[in-house]
Parts: sequence; structure tokens; C-alpha cells
Amino acid sequence: MKGAAPDLSAATYQLRDESHTIGNALRWMLMKNPKVEFCGYSAPHPSENLIQVRIQMYDNLSSLTALMKALDDLDELCEVVDQKYVECLKGGSFERWEEES
Repeated sequence: MKGAAPDLSAATYQLRDESHTIGNALRWMLMKNPKVEFCGYSAPHPSENLIQVRIQMYDNLSSLTALMKALDDLDELCEVVDQKYVECLKGGSFERWEEES
């Protein structure tokens, strides 16, 4: 998007068909990277199914590289959570919620 630094040390990326769910998780993952100076996201309008993610890096590093790493790390985290969830279901180690009459 407009306003990106030539070396991509600061840039805004538009993700289509995404919402606050991935926006907040991605922002959290990006901020875990100590080389990320700033990260924020917005959903420009409720009727548009997209988010915009702004990333600014220290030391003129590439925000695109940081974005790709954060997406990979988030994918890996989701796979671990899914695996643990399935293990708990198979092992029966979960609490059943029963509705009160």
C-alpha cells in the first residue's frame, strides 16, 4: 500500500477475507519479535472483509520478512493447539458441561 519505505522497513499490508480474529493474533505474534518497532492493524469498514496491518522495523529490516515469519509462527501455534485439543478429546481428559434444568 501507499506509504511504504523503499526498503520495506515500514509498510502497511492489506489482507483480504480476514477480520479482527487474525488481525489481533497476527499483531500479537509480530510484537513478540524484538526487531518490530511498531505493529497495529485496522478494519477500515465493517462492510469490507479486509484488514490493514502496519509494521515498522528497527535497523531498516524488512517488514515483509517479519510478516511472513509471524504468519508461519501463528500457523505453527494453531497446529500445536489443534493437536493438543484432539489429544484431550481422544483421551477423555476434558470436563463435560451440563445444562441445568
